[in-house]
Amino acid sequence: MKIQKLESINAFVAVDLEGVPGRGILRASKKILQGGAKDLARSMTYALASLNLKETGVSAGISTPPEEKSEAIKTFFEEISEWENKFSFTAGLGVTSEDTAENNPEEKLQLLAIGTLISALTAKPNASTAVIDDKILSSVLEKELTKKGIEIIHSENPFTEKADILFCGSKMGVIDHEIAEKLSFSVIAPTSALPVTTRAVAVCKRRKILALPDFITTAGPLINDKNLTEETLSSIVDEIIDHDDGPLLGACERAEVFLAKWQSELPFGRPMAS
Repeated sequence: MKIQKLESINAFVAVDLEGVPGRGILRASKKILQGGAKDLARSMTYALASLNLKETGVSAGISTPPEEKSEAIKTFFEEISEWENKFSFTAGLGVTSEDTAENNPEEKLQLLAIGTLISALTAKPNASTAVIDDKILSSVLEKELTKKGIEIIHSENPFTEKADILFCGSKMGVIDHEIAEKLSFSVIAPTSALPVTTRAVAVCKRRKILALPDFITTAGPLINDKNLTEETLSSIVDEIIDHDDGPLLGACERAEVFLAKWQSELPFGRPMAS
Protein backbone atom coordinates (compact mmCIF):
# COMPACT_ATOMS: atom_id res chain seq x y z
CA MET A 1 0.00 0.00 0.00
CA LYS A 2 1.43 3.35 -1.06
CA ILE A 3 0.34 6.79 0.09
CA GLN A 4 0.81 9.22 -2.78
CA LYS A 5 0.67 12.82 -1.54
CA LEU A 6 -0.33 15.73 -3.71
CA GLU A 7 1.95 18.71 -4.08
CA SER A 8 -0.56 21.52 -4.56
CA ILE A 9 -2.95 20.84 -1.65
CA ASN A 10 -3.14 18.88 1.61
CA ALA A 11 -4.39 15.65 0.06
CA PHE A 12 -3.33 12.07 -0.61
CA VAL A 13 -4.32 8.94 -2.49
CA ALA A 14 -3.94 5.50 -0.92
CA VAL A 15 -2.90 3.21 -3.79
CA ASP A 16 -3.07 -0.50 -3.02
CA LEU A 17 -1.37 -2.03 -6.10
CA GLU A 18 1.17 -0.05 -8.10
CA GLY A 19 1.42 0.36 -11.85
CA VAL A 20 -2.24 -0.11 -12.79
CA PRO A 21 -5.34 2.08 -13.10
CA GLY A 22 -7.69 2.17 -10.16
CA ARG A 23 -11.04 3.09 -8.67
CA GLY A 24 -12.15 4.22 -5.28
CA ILE A 25 -13.72 6.85 -3.08
CA LEU A 26 -12.86 10.51 -2.50
CA ARG A 27 -13.53 12.14 0.87
CA ALA A 28 -13.05 15.75 1.93
CA SER A 29 -13.19 17.23 5.42
CA LYS A 30 -11.14 19.23 7.91
CA LYS A 31 -9.02 16.14 8.59
CA ILE A 32 -9.02 12.89 6.60
CA LEU A 33 -6.90 10.12 8.13
CA GLN A 34 -4.78 7.74 6.07
CA GLY A 35 -5.68 4.63 8.10
CA GLY A 36 -9.32 4.54 7.02
CA ALA A 37 -8.32 5.33 3.46
CA LYS A 38 -6.00 2.33 3.35
CA ASP A 39 -8.83 0.07 4.54
CA LEU A 40 -11.18 1.43 1.88
CA ALA A 41 -8.58 0.97 -0.85
CA ARG A 42 -7.99 -2.65 0.17
CA SER A 43 -11.73 -3.40 0.14
CA MET A 44 -11.99 -1.99 -3.38
CA THR A 45 -8.99 -4.04 -4.55
CA TYR A 46 -10.78 -7.20 -3.45
CA ALA A 47 -14.02 -6.08 -5.10
CA LEU A 48 -12.24 -5.53 -8.41
CA ALA A 49 -10.39 -8.85 -8.11
CA SER A 50 -13.68 -10.61 -7.41
CA LEU A 51 -14.86 -9.36 -10.80
CA ASN A 52 -11.61 -10.42 -12.53
CA LEU A 53 -10.52 -6.82 -13.13
CA LYS A 54 -6.80 -6.06 -13.21
CA GLU A 55 -7.11 -2.75 -11.38
CA THR A 56 -6.24 -1.45 -7.95
CA GLY A 57 -8.38 -0.10 -5.18
CA VAL A 58 -7.62 3.51 -4.27
CA SER A 59 -8.98 5.93 -1.70
CA ALA A 60 -8.33 9.65 -1.57
CA GLY A 61 -8.60 12.23 1.17
CA ILE A 62 -8.57 16.02 1.04
CA SER A 63 -8.04 17.87 4.32
CA THR A 64 -9.47 21.34 3.88
CA PRO A 65 -11.54 24.01 5.64
CA PRO A 66 -15.19 24.03 4.46
CA GLU A 67 -14.86 27.42 2.78
CA GLU A 68 -11.96 26.16 0.63
CA LYS A 69 -13.35 22.72 -0.18
CA SER A 70 -14.73 23.41 -3.66
CA GLU A 71 -11.46 24.88 -4.88
CA ALA A 72 -9.49 22.08 -3.20
CA ILE A 73 -11.51 19.39 -4.97
CA LYS A 74 -11.01 21.14 -8.30
CA THR A 75 -7.26 21.35 -7.67
CA PHE A 76 -7.16 17.69 -6.64
CA PHE A 77 -8.54 16.52 -9.98
CA GLU A 78 -6.31 18.89 -11.94
CA GLU A 79 -3.19 17.47 -10.32
CA ILE A 80 -4.05 13.76 -10.51
CA SER A 81 -5.02 14.13 -14.17
CA GLU A 82 -1.29 14.45 -14.87
CA TRP A 83 -0.38 11.20 -13.08
CA GLU A 84 0.76 8.24 -15.14
CA ASN A 85 -1.86 5.83 -13.78
CA LYS A 86 -5.45 6.97 -14.13
CA PHE A 87 -7.77 6.79 -11.13
CA SER A 88 -11.53 7.36 -11.00
CA PHE A 89 -13.43 8.32 -7.87
CA THR A 90 -16.93 8.19 -6.47
CA ALA A 91 -18.20 10.68 -3.91
CA GLY A 92 -17.67 9.99 -0.23
CA LEU A 93 -17.80 12.14 2.90
CA GLY A 94 -18.00 15.84 2.06
CA VAL A 95 -18.01 15.27 -1.70
CA THR A 96 -20.89 15.27 -4.21
CA SER A 97 -21.39 13.32 -7.42
CA GLU A 98 -21.09 16.64 -9.25
CA ASP A 99 -17.62 17.09 -7.75
CA THR A 100 -16.50 13.70 -9.07
CA ALA A 101 -18.35 14.03 -12.41
CA GLU A 102 -20.13 10.70 -11.88
CA ASN A 103 -22.58 9.54 -14.51
CA ASN A 104 -26.08 8.56 -13.35
CA PRO A 105 -25.52 8.56 -9.56
CA GLU A 106 -29.17 7.59 -8.96
CA GLU A 107 -28.71 4.54 -11.18
CA LYS A 108 -25.59 3.59 -9.23
CA LEU A 109 -27.57 3.73 -5.99
CA GLN A 110 -30.17 1.41 -7.46
CA LEU A 111 -27.48 -1.02 -8.60
CA LEU A 112 -26.03 -0.92 -5.09
CA ALA A 113 -29.43 -1.75 -3.62
CA ILE A 114 -30.04 -4.53 -6.15
CA GLY A 115 -26.62 -6.02 -5.47
CA THR A 116 -26.98 -6.06 -1.71
CA LEU A 117 -30.47 -7.51 -1.96
CA ILE A 118 -29.62 -10.34 -4.37
CA SER A 119 -26.60 -11.20 -2.23
CA ALA A 120 -28.75 -11.40 0.89
CA LEU A 121 -31.51 -13.42 -0.79
CA THR A 122 -28.99 -15.86 -2.22
CA ALA A 123 -27.79 -16.46 1.32
CA LYS A 124 -31.33 -16.56 2.73
CA PRO A 125 -33.83 -17.35 -0.08
CA ASN A 126 -36.83 -17.60 2.24
CA ALA A 127 -36.22 -14.26 3.94
CA SER A 128 -39.41 -12.37 4.77
CA THR A 129 -38.23 -9.56 7.09
CA ALA A 130 -35.43 -7.01 6.98
CA VAL A 131 -33.95 -4.09 8.91
CA ILE A 132 -31.99 -1.27 7.27
CA ASP A 133 -29.12 0.66 8.90
CA ASP A 134 -28.20 3.03 6.07
CA LYS A 135 -29.90 6.41 5.69
CA ILE A 136 -28.38 7.11 2.26
CA LEU A 137 -29.58 3.88 0.64
CA SER A 138 -32.73 3.24 2.68
CA SER A 139 -35.36 4.73 0.33
CA VAL A 140 -33.98 2.96 -2.75
CA LEU A 141 -33.49 -0.32 -0.90
CA GLU A 142 -36.98 -0.17 0.59
CA LYS A 143 -38.47 -0.04 -2.91
CA GLU A 144 -36.50 -3.13 -3.96
CA LEU A 145 -37.51 -5.00 -0.79
CA THR A 146 -41.16 -4.12 -1.35
CA LYS A 147 -40.98 -5.56 -4.86
CA LYS A 148 -39.83 -8.85 -3.31
CA GLY A 149 -42.62 -8.81 -0.72
CA ILE A 150 -40.18 -8.47 2.19
CA GLU A 151 -41.45 -6.70 5.30
CA ILE A 152 -39.29 -3.79 6.46
CA ILE A 153 -38.99 -3.36 10.21
CA HIS A 154 -38.32 0.27 11.10
CA SER A 155 -36.44 1.08 14.27
CA GLU A 156 -34.42 3.90 15.81
CA ASN A 157 -32.01 1.22 17.04
CA PRO A 158 -31.89 -1.36 14.23
CA PHE A 159 -29.40 -3.64 15.97
CA THR A 160 -31.90 -4.49 18.71
CA GLU A 161 -34.53 -5.79 16.28
CA LYS A 162 -35.07 -9.35 15.08
CA ALA A 163 -35.32 -10.10 11.35
CA ASP A 164 -33.99 -12.37 8.63
CA ILE A 165 -31.67 -9.77 7.10
CA LEU A 166 -29.79 -6.77 8.45
CA PHE A 167 -28.68 -4.34 5.75
CA CYS A 168 -25.96 -2.25 7.38
CA GLY A 169 -23.68 0.51 6.18
CA SER A 170 -24.11 3.60 8.33
CA LYS A 171 -20.35 3.77 8.96
CA MET A 172 -17.15 1.71 8.97
CA GLY A 173 -16.91 -0.70 11.90
CA VAL A 174 -20.44 0.03 13.10
CA ILE A 175 -20.89 -3.62 14.13
CA ASP A 176 -18.20 -4.56 16.64
CA HIS A 177 -17.87 -7.80 18.60
CA GLU A 178 -20.07 -6.56 21.46
CA ILE A 179 -22.94 -5.63 19.16
CA ALA A 180 -22.50 -8.87 17.20
CA GLU A 181 -23.07 -10.87 20.40
CA LYS A 182 -26.57 -9.38 20.68
CA LEU A 183 -27.75 -9.50 17.06
CA SER A 184 -30.87 -11.46 16.09
CA PHE A 185 -30.43 -11.77 12.32
CA SER A 186 -29.69 -14.66 10.00
CA VAL A 187 -27.76 -12.58 7.44
CA ILE A 188 -25.76 -9.35 7.57
CA ALA A 189 -25.62 -7.72 4.14
CA PRO A 190 -23.28 -4.68 4.02
CA THR A 191 -24.43 -1.70 1.99
CA SER A 192 -21.08 0.13 2.23
CA ALA A 193 -17.45 -0.69 2.87
CA LEU A 194 -16.31 -2.45 6.04
CA PRO A 195 -19.26 -2.05 8.44
CA VAL A 196 -18.31 -5.22 10.38
CA THR A 197 -15.09 -5.45 12.42
CA THR A 198 -12.73 -8.42 12.33
CA ARG A 199 -13.73 -9.55 15.82
CA ALA A 200 -17.42 -9.18 14.95
CA VAL A 201 -16.94 -11.48 11.95
CA ALA A 202 -15.58 -14.16 14.30
CA VAL A 203 -18.55 -13.71 16.64
CA CYS A 204 -20.98 -13.99 13.74
CA LYS A 205 -19.37 -17.22 12.60
CA ARG A 206 -19.64 -18.71 16.08
CA ARG A 207 -23.28 -17.62 16.36
CA LYS A 208 -24.05 -18.90 12.84
CA ILE A 209 -24.91 -15.45 11.48
CA LEU A 210 -23.89 -15.15 7.84
CA ALA A 211 -21.79 -11.98 7.62
CA LEU A 212 -21.47 -11.41 3.86
CA PRO A 213 -18.38 -9.71 2.39
CA ASP A 214 -18.93 -6.02 1.75
CA PHE A 215 -16.71 -6.07 -1.33
CA ILE A 216 -19.18 -8.50 -2.93
CA THR A 217 -22.53 -7.11 -1.75
CA THR A 218 -21.60 -3.56 -2.83
CA ALA A 219 -20.17 -4.48 -6.26
CA GLY A 220 -23.30 -3.63 -8.27
CA PRO A 221 -22.09 -0.18 -9.36
CA LEU A 222 -18.80 -1.70 -10.56
CA ILE A 223 -20.68 -4.22 -12.70
CA ASN A 224 -22.93 -1.40 -13.93
CA ASP A 225 -25.76 -3.57 -15.30
CA LYS A 226 -28.86 -4.77 -13.45
CA ASN A 227 -29.16 -8.26 -14.90
CA LEU A 228 -25.42 -8.90 -14.80
CA THR A 229 -25.27 -7.65 -11.20
CA GLU A 230 -27.92 -10.15 -10.12
CA GLU A 231 -26.33 -12.99 -12.08
CA THR A 232 -22.75 -12.30 -10.98
CA LEU A 233 -23.32 -11.62 -7.30
CA SER A 234 -25.74 -14.50 -6.77
CA SER A 235 -23.19 -16.82 -8.38
CA ILE A 236 -20.35 -15.56 -6.15
CA VAL A 237 -22.41 -15.81 -2.97
CA ASP A 238 -23.49 -19.33 -3.93
CA GLU A 239 -19.82 -20.22 -4.30
CA ILE A 240 -18.68 -18.86 -0.92
CA ILE A 241 -21.70 -19.28 1.35
CA ASP A 242 -20.71 -22.69 2.72
CA HIS A 243 -17.00 -21.99 3.13
CA ASP A 244 -15.64 -23.62 6.30
CA ASP A 245 -14.32 -20.31 7.62
CA GLY A 246 -17.37 -18.27 6.64
CA PRO A 247 -18.39 -16.39 3.50
CA LEU A 248 -16.12 -13.40 4.07
CA LEU A 249 -12.92 -15.44 4.21
CA GLY A 250 -14.23 -17.58 1.38
CA ALA A 251 -14.63 -14.46 -0.75
CA CYS A 252 -11.14 -13.28 0.23
CA GLU A 253 -9.60 -16.55 -0.90
CA ARG A 254 -11.57 -16.43 -4.13
CA ALA A 255 -10.31 -12.90 -4.90
CA GLU A 256 -6.75 -13.88 -4.00
CA VAL A 257 -6.77 -16.67 -6.58
CA PHE A 258 -7.25 -14.00 -9.24
CA LEU A 259 -4.78 -11.57 -7.68
CA ALA A 260 -2.10 -14.28 -7.61
CA LYS A 261 -2.39 -14.64 -11.38
CA TRP A 262 -1.04 -11.14 -12.06
CA GLN A 263 0.61 -9.93 -8.84
CA SER A 264 4.01 -11.24 -7.72
CA GLU A 265 2.77 -11.25 -4.14
CA LEU A 266 -0.59 -10.78 -2.43
CA PRO A 267 -1.34 -7.52 -0.60
CA PHE A 268 -0.65 -7.81 3.13
CA GLY A 269 -3.86 -7.88 5.17
CA ARG A 270 -7.40 -8.72 4.21
CA PRO A 271 -10.24 -6.18 3.88
CA MET A 272 -11.76 -6.03 7.35
CA ALA A 273 -12.42 -3.15 9.72
CA SER A 274 -10.22 -3.12 12.80
